[in-house]
Amino acid sequence: MTRLMIAFCAAMLAATPPTRAAEAWPSRAVRIVVPYPAGGATDFVARTVAERLAKSIGQPVVVDNKPGAAGAIGAAEAARAAPDGHTLLMTITDTQVNNAALYRRLAYDPRADFIGVTQIVRSPALVSTHPGTGIGRLAELKAKAAQGARLSFGSWGIGSLGHLAGETLNRSLGAGMVHVPHRGEGPVVTDLLSGTIDIGLSSVASAMQHVQGGRIVPLAVLGRQRSTSLPQVPTLRELGFDDPLYDSNVWIGLLAPARTPQPVVEQLAREIRAIVGQPEIGRLFVGRGFELLNTTPAQFAEGYFIEFDIVTRRIRELGLQAE
Repeated sequence: MTRLMIAFCAAMLAATPPTRAAEAWPSRAVRIVVPYPAGGATDFVARTVAERLAKSIGQPVVVDNKPGAAGAIGAAEAARAAPDGHTLLMTITDTQVNNAALYRRLAYDPRADFIGVTQIVRSPALVSTHPGTGIGRLAELKAKAAQGARLSFGSWGIGSLGHLAGETLNRSLGAGMVHVPHRGEGPVVTDLLSGTIDIGLSSVASAMQHVQGGRIVPLAVLGRQRSTSLPQVPTLRELGFDDPLYDSNVWIGLLAPARTPQPVVEQLAREIRAIVGQPEIGRLFVGRGFELLNTTPAQFAEGYFIEFDIVTRRIRELGLQAE
């Protein structure tokens, strides 16, 4: 076990004197900070959970959107909150993994300032194109590049999983594609539909309706399993690409400030996991292109450190830096 993982586990077990705090939770409204704009995937998951959590704990649960700086503004605010279970962070992989390597200075430490409560869903990343390219398989992308075609690929931002996977694939294929960073997945899909970019890296959730309508051509998904929503699309691993980065996905999870009493963390995890385990909620999330995770705090910690090492190492290998 690495020193970082020992520190993380110690944070998960730490408790403030606090038996009283654990017994009192929740004593007032609970705030879930979402470090991204309203209307996005993280916001959707947060509001779906918040509505039902309020009913189960008998207290208001408010979603507070604090976007900016690739999620760093909202994450930093949540990190500074009192560790009593009344302020939580609902976020994606980027704020807790990618930002650690992308930014020279962060106002929070993703590993030391938070305790993972549960990873709720994952959003498989999709490699796709538009019908106008004439590309239907990755082998055809490689062939087209070999013929001298000037191609581009778009991702949802510098240092995002989409960027890392796209650049890694770019090098594997020798395609020489130019990266076009976007401010979110929506613009990636928009530019793919218009033909502004040739290849798009987005989530299955954001592209699914256009795949079903024939306006986007799926080539492969990231992850160890195929997407439930697009089961006909192979994984990159199935196609012979075995880089460990391709096993990664963007997850949406709930975290609490470090030193939140362990009984509160465990109660929160039980409440959220019970909500996500309801069949109608599962169908709702899967219908939007998500895959259910619904992890325990221990499972969250274990997977987090493996992913942290893989992703941050790749960012440094590629020499990426956020402005």
